Amino acid sequence: MKGAESMIQESHKGVHRVEGLGDEVLAVFSGREFNASNRKDYLKEINILPENLVLLNQVHSANLVLVSNDKKPSPDCKADGMLSTTPGIALGIFTADCVPIYFWDPQHRIIGIAHAGWRGVYHGIARKMVQAYRQNFLSEPSAIKIAIGPAIRKCCYEVGAEFADFFPEYYKPPRKLKGLAVGGRMDLVAAIQADLTSEGIAPENVVDTGVCTACCQDRFFSFRKEKTAERILSIICIKPQN
Repeated sequence: MKGAESMIQESHKGVHRVEGLGDEVLAVFSGREFNASNRKDYLKEINILPENLVLLNQVHSANLVLVSNDKKPSPDCKADGMLSTTPGIALGIFTADCVPIYFWDPQHRIIGIAHAGWRGVYHGIARKMVQAYRQNFLSEPSAIKIAIGPAIRKCCYEVGAEFADFFPEYYKPPRKLKGLAVGGRMDLVAAIQADLTSEGIAPENVVDTGVCTACCQDRFFSFRKEKTAERILSIICIKPQN
C-alpha cells in the first residue's frame, strides 16, 4: 500500500487533492477551512456545481447506490457507498473520523466512494464495493485504483473490549505505556485493506493519505476529539472530457 501525505496536494487552503488515481478523476477532501456555512465556497474552488453533487443519508451501513444523470438518489437515501460512470457527477460523503474510500476503474471509467465506519467495515462495505464493480461493470479488481482519505488511525482510535469479537486481528487490548494505562485500539484502515486484498485489489494500487484526523485536529474535523457536528467532505468526480 502506498503512503502517506506526499500523496496529497493542497491546491488551495483547505482543499486537499489526492494524488495517485490519475488525471481523469478529481479526488479531493476538505479541511477545517470549509464547514457547513461555507461549503459552496469549497465546491467553487474545485469547480463542482452544487446541483451536480450527490450526497446520501449515511447510516453506517454497507448499502450501495448506482448513480447517473437519470437516476440520482435523494439526500434521504439510506446508503454509504456510490458508484457512477457519468462524467461531471460528483459523489460526496461526510466524515469526521470514519474512513472515506475512493475507487476508480480507469479501464471502464467508473468512480466510487464509500463511507466506512466500523459498522460499515464489519458489514463488508469495502468488499461489497469491489463486488459491485465486478457484477455491474465486469471490472477486474486488479485494475481498480483506490485511495484512503483522512480518518482516525490506530494511534488514536480507542475502543471497547467488544471489538476483540468484531475484529480480532485488528484490535489491540489495553496496555500500559510509560506507566500510563492506554485503552484498546482498533486499526480500521488495516481491516479495510485486508478486505480489499481479499477481493483481489492489488496492495500497490491502494494509496493511503496517512492522515489521522485525531492527530491533525488543527487541520481536519474529528468527532472523537471535539464532538463536533462539522464534517470533512470527500468528493470524487470523472472530469468531463471537454
